[in-house]
Amino acid sequence: MDDLPVPSPQMVRAARAHLTRRFGKGVDALLWQEHHHPLPDTDAVAKTIVAVRAAHADGQQPPDPTDLGAALLVLQAARLDMDRLEADLLAAVHEAGLNWEQIAAVLELPDAAAARERFEKLRPRLDAPVAPVQPPKPG
Repeated sequence: MDDLPVPSPQMVRAARAHLTRRFGKGVDALLWQEHHHPLPDTDAVAKTIVAVRAAHADGQQPPDPTDLGAALLVLQAARLDMDRLEADLLAAVHEAGLNWEQIAAVLELPDAAAARERFEKLRPRLDAPVAPVQPPKPG
């Protein structure tokens, strides 16, 4: 997992803003306009995919290279978030008493060594710089 790229937090924030302005509709657009709260990462990526497929099916204008690049950056950020969450959860359940053999069984990994190796590969991602999304401010 250490070979996976870690996107720059500034680039991720810019990509989220771009995709939200481009594909945010209804409540998502309102949250952006009022609070600068972007689309959830997976929604932004999914909306980009839908736009690409709709353009091919209906002969519409496809998303431009900026849209596509932004979606790739946001996907990297989502993957980093999930890797960090998994590493944190693996550490927590191990601290709570599950041994690596039990963790391996739940994750359907071949053995305890594979579970421990998975954790060791993910652990460095806990220290990677991230671009957290702040919740909208009430008001």
